[in-house]
Amino acid sequence: MATFIETLKDWADTLHGDVDAMKALIEGDRADLEARKLGAAALGYLVTRMDLIPDWNEGIGSLDDVMVIRVCAQLAAAHQLGDLAEDHDVTIARLGNEAERISDFLGESVYDKLRAYCDKLADAAVRGRTPQNVVEDEAARATLYREVDEELKKSGPIVLEDPDDAELRLKAYLSHKLA
Repeated sequence: MATFIETLKDWADTLHGDVDAMKALIEGDRADLEARKLGAAALGYLVTRMDLIPDWNEGIGSLDDVMVIRVCAQLAAAHQLGDLAEDHDVTIARLGNEAERISDFLGESVYDKLRAYCDKLADAAVRGRTPQNVVEDEAARATLYREVDEELKKSGPIVLEDPDDAELRLKAYLSHKLA
């Protein structure tokens, strides 16, 4: 069985807690603006239907979401995170460390492109809101959080008939989209 796909499925099971840590980062007024924007970018990505792998793509459509949240956490950790509660600080550190597994799976070249893509998300608008808007505007933040919570309610377990095929399709999608 494809090992990395199983890892991604396990990561999807932690998504609620991962989202909570990103929300705490966004709310952390002592965190650097760039770190907060990366947290907002990760959550904005979760509500984007037409992302690197469209969410309706059978089996693998939400796997890029769990990857992007980890890469954004890794990028955010390069900045001052402020005084997050210990559990959120630990979660963001774990997410950043797990991003290294994505690099191992994709290879350095494609992973570097994914990191660059995630870095650009910190300035990209989703549903008319930039990450900076989310950080600075309480109403924009509340709307994003509500949308993320709705997405999380819709998400169920990831079911893959053929994990090896899913792994190949995932790698092919990302290699093509990030080229």
